[in-house]
Amino acid sequence: MNRTVSQALAGLAQAIKDAPALAVDDALAVAAFIPVLHQTLLCPDPATGPEPHYLHDPRYALALATAAEASAHQALRTQIYAAHLVDDTAAHTLAQVELAAARQGTTDFSVPAQRTGMRPSFTGPAALLASWLRTDHFEAKRRIQSASHVFAQYDYQHQRHQAQFPLLARRFADLRQPPAEVLSAARRLGALEPQRDEYAAPATASALTEDGELLESIVNQQLDEPDPGTRRQLVNSFLKSQKERLGKKRPEAQEGLYRRGERGGLVHYDLALRPTRAELFESGISQSDNPRSGSGQAAREAFAQSPGQRTEQDAAPGTSYQADAGGHPDFLTDEEAAASEDPVSPPLSPAARRLNGLMNLLEINTKRLQELLDAARNGGTPKGADGNDAGTVDVPTITPQVVVMLTLDELEGRARTHGITQHGFKLDATDLRQTLARARIIPMVLGGRGELLDIGRSQRKHPNYMRLGVAVRDRGCIVPGCTMDPERCNIHHIWFWSEGGVTAVYWSAMLCDTHHHDVHAGLIKVIADDGVPKVILPSFVDPTQTPVRNSYHMAKAA
Repeated sequence: MNRTVSQALAGLAQAIKDAPALAVDDALAVAAFIPVLHQTLLCPDPATGPEPHYLHDPRYALALATAAEASAHQALRTQIYAAHLVDDTAAHTLAQVELAAARQGTTDFSVPAQRTGMRPSFTGPAALLASWLRTDHFEAKRRIQSASHVFAQYDYQHQRHQAQFPLLARRFADLRQPPAEVLSAARRLGALEPQRDEYAAPATASALTEDGELLESIVNQQLDEPDPGTRRQLVNSFLKSQKERLGKKRPEAQEGLYRRGERGGLVHYDLALRPTRAELFESGISQSDNPRSGSGQAAREAFAQSPGQRTEQDAAPGTSYQADAGGHPDFLTDEEAAASEDPVSPPLSPAARRLNGLMNLLEINTKRLQELLDAARNGGTPKGADGNDAGTVDVPTITPQVVVMLTLDELEGRARTHGITQHGFKLDATDLRQTLARARIIPMVLGGRGELLDIGRSQRKHPNYMRLGVAVRDRGCIVPGCTMDPERCNIHHIWFWSEGGVTAVYWSAMLCDTHHHDVHAGLIKVIADDGVPKVILPSFVDPTQTPVRNSYHMAKAA
């Protein structure tokens, strides 16, 4: 940057700091200058001269990203503060001559503002803001509402009252806090507050939990969580549970599969499940998408039956089909059949793989039922499509399971809480009782049949019961911020097997593929902290090198 510009900006910053309060012209000049500053940071016009060399320096990119993020946060605070001033000053009651002067930039701030003596041009602050900024009415209304959450509220006589959420208001004013998350939490909390009468005086937050604790206080504490992903999960889970509690709805009455119509060439469905059935569904889908299993490999193939797999029995009634004559129905020529095939299959997305896994399960179930029906009609043993016994047919299969984590107090009924499934679904008291009534209780000390949790160096691979113990403890990848499900994770030897390590739950940790490679590449380190594995992140991420643990999975269970 030109040194003259740097000195001018430093002098401007110091002058603003030294001034007790800016004059109105100075304040508006600073506000108008901010967009100009941002404009100068964009890629310059090649016609004005050569491109600065620092635009190709990644260090400059990181420094600019940091400054832009701080600027965006402050811009959001200024937006809401401006909306608050529009409401506070009742700007919608300005006379038309004042509105015209404001638009033209010719306002005389040395004289008092003129108010209309007739019906105002706008019905309220939100209507004025939407028209003035040429923005959506709902966006303008949202800003005015956010201002009432963190700045001040007004009654029907326009008397000022304290902000609805005092704790969040202080957090919103803290420059170290992300303001968007605070405003989002405030809006969702506002929807849980009791509806007040039109003429009642505005009040501060009053919605309580079942135990009598203020909802705002709990959310304010949750926003102290340093990890962004965990923080959002904590707030979202808590507010969602409170919304369901206060709504007093019966979720089981809404369970089902809903077809929502066709959009963009696809038929859309909504699937609504109770937590216990959702856990079973998640377990099955996660296993069917696991690249280490046969079902996962099958899900990674396009969901289409190759011609050689079809039989005459699969064809529609009355249709002649000859599998050995080109692999297509006889009413199509070889050229027509070849032209109908997609020469290039697009890469499968994670969502497509999960769908393929589900469709494979449905297809396998249909084939097995057909084999059983054929065997019942013929009085023999079910045969597969290749003529072998059905029990020897090599098809990708999965075994969904429901794992519920609960404390001894919960098991004995001494705690007023809920069970948590392996994928983070909460079970209420009714679902928990029904699950436990059908369950095989496995204490995570030695396992259900006394399986050892330390088998030394007798084998390198962790047995299934040992993997379950690690999964229950870690609930997924242990690197902070990672959301990978336990079915997609590896069991890592904290004490490297190649260095004499042992296969034991104490010396094991769950890591996704990416972070497992990062450990062996030396980017991150995993340590065993009294039986609970923790991660030491790179120094450029955490200069303090403090051992940390992923709290995202625990937040889902909160």
